[in-house]
Amino acid sequence: MKTRERAKLLNTLTILLKGLEGKVTTIELRNESSVQGRIDIVDYRMNITMTDAVIIAPDGRQLMTCKEFFVQVSDMLCY
Repeated sequence: MKTRERAKLLNTLTILLKGLEGKVTTIELRNESSVQGRIDIVDYRMNITMTDAVIIAPDGRQLMTCKEFFVQVSDMLCY
């Protein structure tokens, strides 16, 4: 990891997501659906790569399962 990327990682809220690596969690998406899975990688831009992901519709129905799923920070719903 480059020095600039490391500094951005350590000095922003990205460090909180890094702490969730290896844990199963749910991320709400802007389109009102959500994805649940194990967080494998969080990069310094807060993009997330998940494994064994399940995509869930707003009404709670399971739409799809994915072995690997990538979530860009622009697709996440933040409160």
